[in-house]
Amino acid sequence: MATVVLTTSLREYTGGITEISASGATVSKLLLDLDTRLPGIRAYVVSETGALRRHVNIFVDGELVLDRATLTDALAPKSTVHILHAVSGG
Repeated sequence: MATVVLTTSLREYTGGITEISASGATVSKLLLDLDTRLPGIRAYVVSETGALRRHVNIFVDGELVLDRATLTDALAPKSTVHILHAVSGG
């Protein structure tokens, strides 16, 4: 299982959880599994078409995901995935 690290700004969607395990061979499948553990989180991260939302970034083992449209980036069994909500303002 991969370790998923969630940004602090996602706590309202995770009940305060900032780290959780989830499985999947791709980022898309990992998000489906994560949604069974944290219902609703997937809808916040991806659009109705399954594409990564503009205000969200996902890193797999320190590398930004390349496929923002269908999230087919591969995961290793022990990958670390960071889901970050972009923060803006001034």
